[in-house]
Amino acid sequence: MSVTGAPELDQPVRPRPAATTAPALDTPAIVPALLIGIIAFIIVRGLAPLDPTNILWLDERDRAMHTLGWWWFAMAPWGWPPGASPLNGLELANSVALSDSLPLFAFPFKLIAGWLPERFQYWGYWELLCFILQSLFAVLIAHQLKLSRPMALIAAMFCVFQPAFLMRLDVHMALAGHWTILAAVWLYLRRPTPLWAWPLLLATVSAIHGYLLVMVFALWGASFLSRPWQGELRPLRTLAELGLGSFGIAVVLWSAGIFMVGSMQSYGFGLFRMNLMGPINPAFFQFIVPGVPVNRFEWEGVNYVGLGIFALTAVVLFTLRPANLAPLLRPRLLPLVLVAVGLALFSLSHRVALGSIELFELPLPQWLVNTLTVFRSSGRMFWPLGYLIVFALLTLLSRQLRSTPALLVACLALALQLGDLQRGIRALNIGPDRTGTTWRTTLTSPAWDALAPHYQRVRSLPVENENWNWRELSWFAVTHKLPTDAVYLGRMDPSALRAAREVGDTAMRDGSFDRGAIYGVDSASARRILPLLGPDDVLAPIDGLILFAPGGKPILDAAGISLSPFVAVLP
Repeated sequence: MSVTGAPELDQPVRPRPAATTAPALDTPAIVPALLIGIIAFIIVRGLAPLDPTNILWLDERDRAMHTLGWWWFAMAPWGWPPGASPLNGLELANSVALSDSLPLFAFPFKLIAGWLPERFQYWGYWELLCFILQSLFAVLIAHQLKLSRPMALIAAMFCVFQPAFLMRLDVHMALAGHWTILAAVWLYLRRPTPLWAWPLLLATVSAIHGYLLVMVFALWGASFLSRPWQGELRPLRTLAELGLGSFGIAVVLWSAGIFMVGSMQSYGFGLFRMNLMGPINPAFFQFIVPGVPVNRFEWEGVNYVGLGIFALTAVVLFTLRPANLAPLLRPRLLPLVLVAVGLALFSLSHRVALGSIELFELPLPQWLVNTLTVFRSSGRMFWPLGYLIVFALLTLLSRQLRSTPALLVACLALALQLGDLQRGIRALNIGPDRTGTTWRTTLTSPAWDALAPHYQRVRSLPVENENWNWRELSWFAVTHKLPTDAVYLGRMDPSALRAAREVGDTAMRDGSFDRGAIYGVDSASARRILPLLGPDDVLAPIDGLILFAPGGKPILDAAGISLSPFVAVLP
């Protein structure tokens, strides 16, 4: 049976039966796809993340930033815009979106926060949803490409065990929403597409993560490029779709608070890139294929495709007939391919490297480099092409071999893929050592609990984004319901940061400290504070940092706690 939306793939190059002509193509294998997503999640992550009070696995690095951002947002009263999060950063505060705390989940859960456990986490449910939708949209894409149901399910397996997707689960959890890329590819292939479909996807991805929005937006643009070639460009409908899509993006980004910073510029464009070895360098997943030394910042561009994809590539190239490539490069698909390739080229940045060798640097004006730092982690932009490679290989395999041999080769390649990734998969499992209802912390002295009820804020000196002590101080602050400027945020208003630094520097010159705040300071700041201490002030090394508590000595004396005072040591 012919499938609407893929006319150029209706006629096989060779007349003999192949996997693409299987008769049971009227409906995609949705239920098996959902089961694949659920089972894959359990294999990779286990069931522990689905306990909403299990937070121990979230206590490190970026996972801590995302989770703290949600807790602060849930704790704060609703603001304007709704995504404002004033407790997370004090003068540096911005929004739930800029701590990458997944507004798509943060907004609805904040509505019922009063009925939730105090340390509720939704990240396990988000990741389960990502696995399910990753598998579902893979099957829907395969259906549009007229792959047989077994081959479609193999495509789903390759997508849920895509290394670039798996790598995000323990790092940038909102970026695990790779299913939005697959949804965009499916909408591109689907004909006809309802007027509301692209605007809905764009609004949804706007509530997930900015990098994913850029990729989906680019694929949306590719769909517009393809329409004139197909005689499908209807001006009024196009204007309506453009208006709805743009409006949806703007409203969601504003609501999430993405515009609360004066500038989205950052640093590091050309560092967090993809190396030319990125697709073949296993890095975190190194097990069978050896790793390749690269720049330490290039982990963002590790886009390993896996040993199974290598095997599929070899078989497809060995059996390739040039005529089989033509349907994949016809006008309907060409804009999709060109946009994905363009994003992949951008992932290399203007500084191109092969392994540890810097090949060349494209001269760019400094203003442009500064602008591009908004998307400093350019290495992520390879993701759409990575998925297109999977579907292109399975489509070519199905066209070049008969059904049974094609399915056998695909199964063997999938087995290779899973075997090759087992080291990484094991490391991603949330076992007993990462299960608990609290976080590990170095702040174990009873002095912290004694002081906390007498202060209204927690501060850090020097004032920085992702200061060395941010994680310990933020955990202490959130557990005692004290707002803090010891934070880690994805983007921070540079003018606010400069102003906060000036206030901190002034205080260390003239003693105008925030008397309602308890401070965590470094040794250089402590040396500056020491001459300004009053008789009731506390400045003491404790639990790996230096505590400064204005007026804190009587509180500690009343609690029977004695701390050794800070003694300046010449640097």
